[in-house]
Order: sequence, then structure tokens, then C-alpha cells
Amino acid sequence: MTTYTATVAHHSIHSARVIEIDGTLTQAKRAATKEFGDGFLDHVIVIRDQYGEPVATRRIGDSRWS
Repeated sequence: MTTYTATVAHHSIHSARVIEIDGTLTQAKRAATKEFGDGFLDHVIVIRDQYGEPVATRRIGDSRWS
């Protein structure tokens, strides 16, 4: 089991809430979408691994993760 963190990013955001997800990357993506998916369309959801490295991103409103 891995611990991921998820937050939103945008040039206009100084700080944002961060959530922790224990599980798989798929579980982290689902939890992040549930938590942040209704945000502003220009914001980006960022999921980081236990080392702080980004492992997945998705612009709010898009259907695919990269």
C-alpha cells in the first residue's frame, strides 16, 4: 500500500488543501476527483507519491489523467 497526496494547483492559488490517500493510484485518482472535481475549470488536480513526486495530473473538466 502506498500513501499518495492530492491537491489542486493554479497560478492564482497560494495554498490549497491537501488530502492523503492510502491505496493504489487508481484509488487516489478516484478520491482526488471526488474531493476536487467540482472546482474551477482552469485548476489542475495533482497527485504525488510518498516522495513528493507528481505521478498523475488532470485539469478539472477533462476526462483523462496524464
